[in-house]
Amino acid sequence: MVFITVTPEEIVATARAELFTKVASLETAKELFKRTVSQVEIEIFSYCNRTCWFCPNSLVDRRSSNQFMHEDLYLRIVNDLADIAYDRVVTYSRYNEPLSDRIILKRLRQARIRLPNAHLTTFTNGDYLTREYLEELRDSGLNSINIMTYLGNTARYSDVEMLTAMTNKVKQLGLPCEFSEAKEGVGYAAELRYPGMRVKLLSRNFERTGVDRGGQVPIGSYRRESWCPVVFKHFYVDWNGCVVPCCNIRSDIREHEAHVVADLNDGRTIFEAYAASALVDWRRSLFNYETKKAPCSSCSHSVPQDTPEMRALIAQIGNDFIT
Repeated sequence: MVFITVTPEEIVATARAELFTKVASLETAKELFKRTVSQVEIEIFSYCNRTCWFCPNSLVDRRSSNQFMHEDLYLRIVNDLADIAYDRVVTYSRYNEPLSDRIILKRLRQARIRLPNAHLTTFTNGDYLTREYLEELRDSGLNSINIMTYLGNTARYSDVEMLTAMTNKVKQLGLPCEFSEAKEGVGYAAELRYPGMRVKLLSRNFERTGVDRGGQVPIGSYRRESWCPVVFKHFYVDWNGCVVPCCNIRSDIREHEAHVVADLNDGRTIFEAYAASALVDWRRSLFNYETKKAPCSSCSHSVPQDTPEMRALIAQIGNDFIT
């Protein structure tokens, strides 16, 4: 299970009736996006070199070819963000390996020029990362990078093997390292000191902390009742321009095709995709403490704290804004 801390004050500060009703005004949609969305995730191409058992890439072919997001579409997304002076997180991680194609350097430079105050970040499996590449990423505008430590595609978690792999990566990069978290059987986190960029090295036991990715991978048997903050705070675009409700849903899986909420190739802005699409229906259906329907029924991702105060607040806002 992946917990997320959301305070009642945060909910009250961002709660608006417009979040639960399709908005016709573009200016209102812009204001809503700027006020609420804290992370935009963009997949600039499709390729991943791995087929890890805990990822749907073990079921979907992401290796035989590489499909790129059209540059004009990417620039439209970035220019939309620039239009509201977006200054929060932009991440380049979906289901690709972001460092497998060096076009990411160009895309970072394009974003940094237009979004001088945004925090540009990514996850990587580290397979392509070198000290020289790290420098190029930093110089292109990347603010932080999270290096995930993986074993073989079918290998299960082992503390010894994970720590060995992490140690080898630290030696390869040649950076000072300090462990910040160590939970035997769960995972480890380390900070690598590098000027001008935050570098984290991570490992996870996905059998204990993983998510079933919308029912696509065999992890856990969780029954979701809590409300979901992701459909409010985050915005996801696949390489093909499709907008999906959360990181666990992807447009290239047959079982998830019906869950695509918008297609940016039709010319709409990201603001319209956020405030005037089926994403509104997702927010309405997930803003409660009730048993959720598929693909969210077994989702253990971003589970907020469950307290009487939180339940009362969610019920109150739901009564005020959802009819």
